Order: sequence, then structure tokens, then C-alpha cells
Amino acid sequence: MDGVSMATQTANSPAVAVDPDACRRVAEILRSHSIPEDREDTSLTGLTPPQIGNFYLLLVAISHQTSPLGRKPLEGTIDGLRRVGWDYLSAKLEAAVRKNPVFLTPSFWETVKGEDLQRLFSDTNLGDRLSDPEGRADLIRDLGHRMSIKSWASADDLFCKSDGYIERADNGLLELLGQFRAYSDPVRKKSYFFLALMHNTGLWKYNDPENLGAPVDYHEARGHLRLGTVRVLSPELHAKLVEQRQVTAAEDIEIRQSVHNALMLISEMSGLRNPSQVHYLFWNVFRSCCTRQSPHCHACPPNCGLPARYVPLALFPGGERRCPFSDVCQSANLEPKLLEQRAITDYY
Repeated sequence: MDGVSMATQTANSPAVAVDPDACRRVAEILRSHSIPEDREDTSLTGLTPPQIGNFYLLLVAISHQTSPLGRKPLEGTIDGLRRVGWDYLSAKLEAAVRKNPVFLTPSFWETVKGEDLQRLFSDTNLGDRLSDPEGRADLIRDLGHRMSIKSWASADDLFCKSDGYIERADNGLLELLGQFRAYSDPVRKKSYFFLALMHNTGLWKYNDPENLGAPVDYHEARGHLRLGTVRVLSPELHAKLVEQRQVTAAEDIEIRQSVHNALMLISEMSGLRNPSQVHYLFWNVFRSCCTRQSPHCHACPPNCGLPARYVPLALFPGGERRCPFSDVCQSANLEPKLLEQRAITDYY
């Protein structure tokens, strides 16, 4: 990777940086296509607005590392359909709350144990694959406890407290969410994701939508490190990524903050000016096409999981189908390709 060939790095230099030229090349691709609106593939039909808010507040709080490095991904079959990662987590929780809506109450969250989550997200055939169930349960208990202290029964209470502002001097949604351990990430991955979900469902409309940043998870870190929109300037950090050694908390945050900055820049350069819409595009492409071991740089296999609404971006002249960004990706013809950072965290 040419990022580490920059030998002039000093002790005060950043370890990671955004490459504006690479961002511009990616933005030009987005300019030449119609980009789907950001949305989830579930409607939660039949749930009340407060229930939907609590569903996403809970789901996002526990949604991190569904495909952890070195472990089998969280997956299973629901209603005859195989689902993986976030899709499985969401569908499994939805099935549970339809049977027992008490799962969506802060008073219940205060009592959750790791074994409860293992049982909830276990698959009949594949068994228990949820990583760190007790750590996740601790986040949920904290969420329920702090909601109860504030006498908040639903996520709508946070929205009312904020007067619909994502950021403001006092009681903006980011500040209110940041009181929960699950949402305390300085890069605000879960906070931005939750706020995007509430907007995309049509339940919340913000007075300052320009402050809705892009959530960054490990799929996007991997994808942007490979694209070159984000470059690793530190030889030491680059070696950690190549050798898959654990990075520090500060290094993890610096990588994800740089990816966030790259997403914001691409959103502006592309003319979309919608970081959430850009995030959904990258997230779906990276988790479907820019996989860890078999990325679709030159051809998508028949079982490529890219959602149908994004497939037109992956179609090239002559009918070939491959990663939409393969023509501008610095890693398309290079081996080994970088993987996302190894980090012990519950921020994402």
C-alpha cells in the first residue's frame, strides 16, 4: 500500500489521513449513477411509533461485531430465509417483540442478562453465535437504567427533550444519546445510525438535518482502507493491519474518524450532500462485494448479496457485474488486501 511509503511522518503527524483525490474519483462514480435512497429492508408493520423507536434504540445499542474477525458470523434462518449479521439480528429481534412487546420497555432492559440474549439470538440449526452476550447485556441494562432515572419510557421522550435538534448548545439528540454507554462512541457510529433509522422510517424530522453525520462500522473501515480514500501514514499502524494485530483504542478511533471524514467529503463532492445515503450505499457494497477473503473486484459470484436496488451500480458495459468501485480502487489488483482493524470495543 502506497500510504506507508510517505517517509516524512513525524511523531506529531496523523497516523491516518483522508485522500481528497481518491474521494473525488469515487464521488465522480456516484455522480454518474442514480443513488438509491437510504432505507432499511424491514417496515415493522403493526408496531406503534414509540415501539418502533424503542426497537431501533435497543437494536442499535447491541449491534456491534456481528461478523467478528476470527469467528463465524451471526446468522441463521428465519421464516425460511437465511440471514446474516445485522439482517439476522434485526429479524430475530422483530420476531421476539411481536410475540412479547415487553422486550421494548426500559424496565425490562434493566433486567436483561447475557443468557437472555444468547437464547434470543440463537439459531435452531447453527446454535449460539452472538459474541460477548454479557457485554451486550451490560449495555442494555445501562440503557434501561438511565432511561428509568430520566423517567423516559421511549425514544420519543429524547426527541421531545431535544426539540428535534441533532446538535445544539444544550440537550441535542447527540448529547442525550451520549449519556448511554452504548452510544458514547466519540465517532458516534451508533448515534448517527439510530438517528438515520428514525428519519428513514418517517417518524422523526430534524431541524438541523445537516448535522446528521455518517455512521462508520468495520465494513466501511475495510472498504475505505482498500479504496484508498483513507490512507494509513504510520508504518507501525499499517503493519498492525497487515498482521492483524490489535490496535489501540486511539488508533481505532482515528481510523474510523478518518473514514467518517472521507464519507462526509464524498457526500459533498458527489453533490448528494446526504451522508446517510452515501453510508448506506458503501455499507451495502462493502459487506456484499468487498468481503474479507473473496472481494468481487473482477466479478460478482452468483450468490452476491448486494441488494437489488444497488445492482445497477455494479453493472458494467458488456454485462459484466463487479464491485462498483473496482476501476478506482487502489487494491483491486493488489495482494494482500487490508482488512479492518482489530479492536476490542463495543462502540460498533
